[in-house]
Amino acid sequence: MLSLSDRIRALFAADATDDAVTDGGVAVNETVDTDAGPAAGPGGADAERGDETNEADGLNVDDGVLLDGVGSAVFMLDADGEVVAWNAAMAAITGVDAAEAVGHADPGALVGRRDGAGETLAERVLAHPETAHREYDVTLDDEALSRYADEGEIVGPDGETRYLSYTATPLYEGDDLVGAVETVEDRTESVLNEESIRAFSDELHETLESLVAGDLSARASFDDEHDVLDERLTEGMTDGLNRVAANFEDTAAGVDEQTARLKTAVDDAVDAAEDIAENVGEQNELLTEGVSEMQTFSASMEEVAATAEQVDAAAEQAREAANEGLDASEDASEATADVTEIGEELVTSVTDLGERMDDIEAVVEVISDVAEQTNLLALNANIEAARAGKDGDGFAVVAEEVKTLADETRQHTEQITENIDQLQTQTDSTVIAAEESHQQIDHAADQIDDVLAAFDDIAAAIDEAADGIGEVSRATDDQAATVEELTATIEDVRGRAEETEGAADRIVAATDEQTDAIEGLSARVSELREDRETGAARADGGARPE
Repeated sequence: MLSLSDRIRALFAADATDDAVTDGGVAVNETVDTDAGPAAGPGGADAERGDETNEADGLNVDDGVLLDGVGSAVFMLDADGEVVAWNAAMAAITGVDAAEAVGHADPGALVGRRDGAGETLAERVLAHPETAHREYDVTLDDEALSRYADEGEIVGPDGETRYLSYTATPLYEGDDLVGAVETVEDRTESVLNEESIRAFSDELHETLESLVAGDLSARASFDDEHDVLDERLTEGMTDGLNRVAANFEDTAAGVDEQTARLKTAVDDAVDAAEDIAENVGEQNELLTEGVSEMQTFSASMEEVAATAEQVDAAAEQAREAANEGLDASEDASEATADVTEIGEELVTSVTDLGERMDDIEAVVEVISDVAEQTNLLALNANIEAARAGKDGDGFAVVAEEVKTLADETRQHTEQITENIDQLQTQTDSTVIAAEESHQQIDHAADQIDDVLAAFDDIAAAIDEAADGIGEVSRATDDQAATVEELTATIEDVRGRAEETEGAADRIVAATDEQTDAIEGLSARVSELREDRETGAARADGGARPE
């Protein structure tokens, strides 16, 4: 029968590769000397062996040295749950030495777990060596060895909490459960390090959340109560975060100021855009009125152009009539010359003279007609000059002169007519008054010369008037074309003004949107400023902003 010490040797010191039990646990090599005696209980032979030599395997290793050399805290229970082995590492963790622990029937009290588990993991494994993971909230760490794992807390000999991890394995002799061995790892340093890291992370996270929530005065500070983290690392990170927060706070203050300026500028832009829209609207209305007036003026100019064309045609007719009158005057002059030549034969040519008088009368009628037409032409010219306004002043003077000449011509023709009547009346007494008739004929020749000269003047005046009227007609046509072009230009300007008005409306809408955005930004900055002031007030009061 193997002692539990031998089993510990087999578990921790031997390779035990030949006799692994199929149902888990640990079996020892059967070649070990069985004459070592029965398993010792508390205070029995196993505790008294001390420095005895294990003759079966040839090793001279003290059991305490063997347990202390495994590198972990270890204790072992027999099948009854009593402590049969307790190494120095366990004594260091619990403050209970091996002399006190070995033979103790309540190992849970020795370990002093604070997590509510009154039993050690080894005790649980003894109770349910193959199903402890199902019976208790523990982990099956190695199914082949039926090794279980768990974690817990104890109060160390220094009064401080220690965080431990446990592994327990059942021990078998053949198919019989003869005990359990438990190793204990002190993970306090790792747990405290994790807690410090978590606390440091929480401090940074809370500071960042405060900054995100708008408390720009939030600053990180950390005191490692476990004193396990690198102080240079924690101070470097908190200082870096605090510098970023301070820079962000300064930036927010600058944004606040710039936002106020931007809001003022946008308000001014909105006012200007609204003024532009209003002015463009008024301009568009004025352009619409201008287009209407120009269209009316264009229609009037077209009428003037048409009238000018008619006047031009009348002037051309007057020109032709004047030329005809000039020709008639020349004929009259030639006829008068003939009358003068035959004056001496007047007596014998009374009949011929009468016929000539008839011819003269016809010519005088033509002249009278021409004079009347000229007078009418001059009257029409005066009318057109009055319509043309200042531009027709010169033409009115010419027309007045033409009228004067026409009146004189009419007077002369009337005088000639009277003379011819007298000549016809006196035809019967022509012989008696031959000399008087000759004198009258000479006088008529002089008058005809005057008429001829007057007709020359009339023809020249009519030519000049016709040329002026032609120029007026052409100028009127040009003005009408210019008015049409101007009207088209104004309409184009009105179209552009409408586009400008639409653009101004869009500008107003855009500036309204900018105003809304700026107001939203300003409100947000105000909230940040209020949060900053609140945070500063709390900081002055010694309380950290939540």
